[in-house]
Amino acid sequence: MRNRENPEALLAAAPPAETITIELLAKGAHACPSDGANVLELAAVLAGEPWSTCPESVHPALAAAAQAVNDLLDDDHRRLLVPLAPWLPGTRAADAGTWAAVVGICDRAAITAARDTGLPVPPRIDGKAVPEGPGQAGSPPGKRGHGTWAHRQDRRKITDAIRSAQLSWAGSGSERTAEALCQLLTDCINECRRLAGEQPVNPRLPLADCPPRLLVQQRSMWSPGCDWMSIGYQPVAGLMPACLRGKTPGAHEAAPT
Repeated sequence: MRNRENPEALLAAAPPAETITIELLAKGAHACPSDGANVLELAAVLAGEPWSTCPESVHPALAAAAQAVNDLLDDDHRRLLVPLAPWLPGTRAADAGTWAAVVGICDRAAITAARDTGLPVPPRIDGKAVPEGPGQAGSPPGKRGHGTWAHRQDRRKITDAIRSAQLSWAGSGSERTAEALCQLLTDCINECRRLAGEQPVNPRLPLADCPPRLLVQQRSMWSPGCDWMSIGYQPVAGLMPACLRGKTPGAHEAAPT
């Protein structure tokens, strides 16, 4: 939806925003909130960004870890990720060590889990990020896409390590597995926050305190770096659960509806 010169006309012509209920949380990606949301799509809403599984304010290494944990948790425990969502934004620092840091955390978790359960450590898990070759500098903050070849390999290493850890933890029961996966993602969040100059957080809550749904309304916003408007969603004023009212650094400002 173009027309940056007269955004008021576009917004005035928009129909009244309807209230949509997002069921929290679901596996995979979703076309719109009425289909459900994963933890990254929820983070995009909380950060004031367009609906996406790749929020601009979330470092792609952390996004890879969050997506893997989201999809590996079972339906009964995935809601444990809801209070972590507000702390994913604000992690997209330019620190070149972020990929290596997240790969290292995930690999160490996989190695420890395998050793604790007597299982072999997969050979791909070595705690090392893929080195970048000449001309393969990472994408700067604010740029979309999957990054360099090295970072695509790092994304696979993160996913493989988390899956390996989950398989090792599975013998301890679903609750123990869910707790361990959530703690792993919390560790990744805090390392990314440290590299971004932010303080660590401990947002985890018991499952009973994690809200099962969120009410949102559609709103229009400028797409970052583009000359058109995108559709986003915002929590209904006064109805946002307390655990989602945390600081969301790096949020984009949006045009009011």
